[in-house]
Amino acid sequence: MELEFEYNFELITKEEIEASMGDYNIELPHEYRNFLLRYNGGKPLARRFKTQDGKQSSSIMLFFPLSEHIDPNLLSEYKELTDEDLILPNLLPIGNDPIENKICISLSGDDRGFIYYWSLDMEDIDEDDFYPSYKNVSLIAKSFS
Repeated sequence: MELEFEYNFELITKEEIEASMGDYNIELPHEYRNFLLRYNGGKPLARRFKTQDGKQSSSIMLFFPLSEHIDPNLLSEYKELTDEDLILPNLLPIGNDPIENKICISLSGDDRGFIYYWSLDMEDIDEDDFYPSYKNVSLIAKSFS
């Protein structure tokens, strides 16, 4: 995928990706790993997207970098959402929209590598009976490219 960025972050190495993701037992889909190697996240110039069902549209404001020195970042978002049991275990948040909804990539299963829009603002995360589901998750694309 050829993207243009308003800005992106300091580049990282394959070894840094493997070390960081290995700490969490995460194996990234190949296309997304290549994106991190090439750009390491950033603010894209082309931001608008629609979900495949046409029901949702938004703008990606930031692809999270793999860096502990920048907030938000890929691992801080993942850790926060998994520690609080808010996100499905196969999803990794890779970006956000203007109101902090998440763009996620699936890490496992039949949908490995699929890109989703998670309408976090539609979730009842403060309810005692909340559990993560695909209820407010919509498919954007079947691959990162």
